Amino acid sequence: MACLLLTRPRASAESFAAAAGWVGDLVISPVLQVVFYNVDPPAPDEAVIVTSQHGVDALVRATDHRDWPVWCVGPRCLEAARDAGFCNLHDGGGTAQCLFDMLCDTRPDRMLVHMRGTHVVTDLTGRLNAAGLRARAVPCYDQQASPLTAAAQACLQAPGAVLLPVFSPRSAAIFAQEWRAITAPQAQLHAVAISPAAASGLESVPTTSVHIADTPDQPGMLAALARAQAALEPDQNPR
Repeated sequence: MACLLLTRPRASAESFAAAAGWVGDLVISPVLQVVFYNVDPPAPDEAVIVTSQHGVDALVRATDHRDWPVWCVGPRCLEAARDAGFCNLHDGGGTAQCLFDMLCDTRPDRMLVHMRGTHVVTDLTGRLNAAGLRARAVPCYDQQASPLTAAAQACLQAPGAVLLPVFSPRSAAIFAQEWRAITAPQAQLHAVAISPAAASGLESVPTTSVHIADTPDQPGMLAALARAQAALEPDQNPR
């Protein structure tokens, strides 16, 4: 049976493993550590965009105010905002492109404040401004690189199949850098990538197979993980 190696923050990794119904060997080794900045909250007459749970957490750290309209990139982000006490919520459809399209269609008559990380794949506020909306970005957290744990290194040094979900180009690139530092790795890596861009971060890693999610979200990743596991264990029902 393959080992599942998750490099997300621990809470997110445990949630993903539970959603996958994983019952085999599991190693959690976050390659990114979230560090929050002290930032000023949006003004009362502005609106908020959040594209990650970390953005929600940063907003909660900044203020007790909960009355803004909040546009969330997808259902998990929306759930985090609702749990934090926000009520005026809008589901952006699951991807940054869907969220962009929704905002362009509805055209909110407010400044849109994107609570985001230091590292982003898409300049959402730049695109919104170019489309005639008013938007500004507030970098409110960073995700700093962390080395693989001893358990993760041991997993990769041992022979056998390892399933490796990667959720962003940056986390994939950090894993690739860590892989190069491992002494005599023997694992057969089967990558499960949330997007082609994330998969490209592993180009220098000798993967045995790469499975790309049909949709860049958790359901897509769970389905891709199930496909990868089914290919490894064809006589067993994928978990």
